[in-house]
Amino acid sequence: MSTLVDKIVQAIRRDIYNGNLEAGEPLKQVELANRYGVSPIPLREALQRLQVEGLVEYFAYRGAIVARTKKSEIIDIVGIRNVLEPLAFQMALPTLDDEQLARLTVLTDELESPQASDAAYFMVKIFDYYAVLLAKAQRPLLLEMIQTNLKRAIRYYAEVVRRLDGQQPLLPSRHEYLEALRRRDMNRLVTVLENRHASYVSFIEKHFKD
Repeated sequence: MSTLVDKIVQAIRRDIYNGNLEAGEPLKQVELANRYGVSPIPLREALQRLQVEGLVEYFAYRGAIVARTKKSEIIDIVGIRNVLEPLAFQMALPTLDDEQLARLTVLTDELESPQASDAAYFMVKIFDYYAVLLAKAQRPLLLEMIQTNLKRAIRYYAEVVRRLDGQQPLLPSRHEYLEALRRRDMNRLVTVLENRHASYVSFIEKHFKD
């Protein structure tokens, strides 16, 4: 069940993703409390959680601001994904069954749909994707690490979509993962994942500046 703090986190996160709260913008607690109709105590806790996600920064004497995007950070994030996500596929393959593949097929279609240009929707679906992938592998810590890293990555995904006027970046299709999963082809999975991430990094290097 979602708590009040969860709801505040979701509301602020969505506003950051959508650009309603812009990078570098001061997050004044009185104004935010009025904006979201909440009291200061849960708001402070929500901002602290968003700081852990990399969406909020705190500065002495200035308070909280919306974290600025940094090209170097997203390149680091993708590097971490290149370690964690192949490991997830490797751990999942021995126990992956038809029911999981069917659910992953649905999630892949949803992640490739126009609706996935909404970062909050995308986050729900990509979290579900890895939860389903690892459901039988019993690797809760690995799933948590992937989801923590993805929270930082999705902020940049949202920025990319805004820069493309609401369109997703053109990357190799996630359906290639499905084909490799069905064949239990780990080498192909790694190749597809690295190609997709390399294409994303190329886009970031072209459109972002530190």
